[in-house]
Amino acid sequence: MLTALLLFSAIICYIALIATYKPQAKYKNGMLFAVTLPADALDHADIQSVQARFNNLFSKASIWLGIGLVPFLLLYAWIPYQVLYFFVWLSVFMLVMVIPFRRAFRDTLALKREHEWFVGNKRVILSDLRVAHLKNKRSASLWLYLIPFAMSIGLLLWGIRAEDQLWGVTTGGLVLTILFFFISLYMRKNKAKVYSMNTDVNLVLNQARRRALSYLWLFMAIAENIHFLLIYILLMNENAGMDGVWIAAILLFTAIPVGRVYYVYRRIQTLEQEVLAQDGKVIYTDDDEYWANGFTYHNPHDKSIFVPKRVGMGETVNTATGVGKLIVWGTIGITAAVIIGASFMLIRSEMTSPMLAVTPDHRVDIKYPMYSYDFSIDDIRELSLVDRVPSGAKTNGEATGQYSRGHFRLKEVGKSRLYIFKNNPPYIRIKLDNGYVFYNEKDPLKTKQLFEQLQKQLRE
Repeated sequence: MLTALLLFSAIICYIALIATYKPQAKYKNGMLFAVTLPADALDHADIQSVQARFNNLFSKASIWLGIGLVPFLLLYAWIPYQVLYFFVWLSVFMLVMVIPFRRAFRDTLALKREHEWFVGNKRVILSDLRVAHLKNKRSASLWLYLIPFAMSIGLLLWGIRAEDQLWGVTTGGLVLTILFFFISLYMRKNKAKVYSMNTDVNLVLNQARRRALSYLWLFMAIAENIHFLLIYILLMNENAGMDGVWIAAILLFTAIPVGRVYYVYRRIQTLEQEVLAQDGKVIYTDDDEYWANGFTYHNPHDKSIFVPKRVGMGETVNTATGVGKLIVWGTIGITAAVIIGASFMLIRSEMTSPMLAVTPDHRVDIKYPMYSYDFSIDDIRELSLVDRVPSGAKTNGEATGQYSRGHFRLKEVGKSRLYIFKNNPPYIRIKLDNGYVFYNEKDPLKTKQLFEQLQKQLRE
């Protein structure tokens, strides 16, 4: 399952980056490789040479990085090393795939300066006072966020009442609702964009853009709360026959928000192109110098934190602002911490095994980093040696193709702590007042010896 999920993620990233950067070699919306150019510049031999070089380099990078996924598949039997390889491949992929575009951007910008192909005014920040006053008139009301907030709080209370440990699931909807709420709040305060000398055109386009995006973020908040609810139901579900239904629903609610984002931004772009094509008073500004590498915006004269992307769809941050710097470096720091932390835990799990011992004061002590557990012999309500462990879901722990360790919710028995090597019976099953404990050693003989020791202690 983990291999399939990682492979699916890799394919999505692969398709997304190709779909984002490959079209940059075509002249669109007055730009080529995120550089504003007049249409007649495309006939220049040097520009055509840049396009051909980009296509060649980008195709080679795409093919070789696709081949680079083969070792990932071959590491199927060694999950920790497969995950580490995935992180390395993904990092290399993200860095290498943008190199052809960055080179094309620099070469195109150099040719533009050399031949003075400037389009519009430079270093100009425009404002339309009427639009600034009426820009949010048609936007979704922030009071509508009471709907996703009520949904997320309801799921959180359900999780608390059930006394499970699925905090990542039960709080996920609330966290994302807060995020989308603040995005909507900031968008209302963001500076209006000046498209034209015609105030009516500016008003129509700004109101249409803000209305579409405000309802998009509200929709995302509601959809993600439904998404987390479906995940929670799947993890709590004890009817194995329904697992396929819940997984299909979860995948559907993963695709719907992505499709909605694409649809809304395409609709905004189409509207802007259609209206401005008929306007005749479009204002062109030449701010290529603020777009480092074509996709990073750094303009100290612009106080906007978010601006529309030149490459791809959506918004990017202005790294010249304090908040922009915090978002970029915070994202990099969190991503690095997650990758390093996950890699460390995987290596540690591969090199460390749980150890069960009975202490002199008649306590069972299971030692394992982060998931150690101990209880009194007198707390054992039932002790047995079984050949299978019920299927279930991890709530707070580690699970690979070889082992499961930590907190799980198992079908037939409910809350459980697992310290097992999979497909390696027998397993010691211990029933306590607050759940079950399943334990085994890699060597089945040692498992049986531990079981006999526990039986002896229990009889005393």
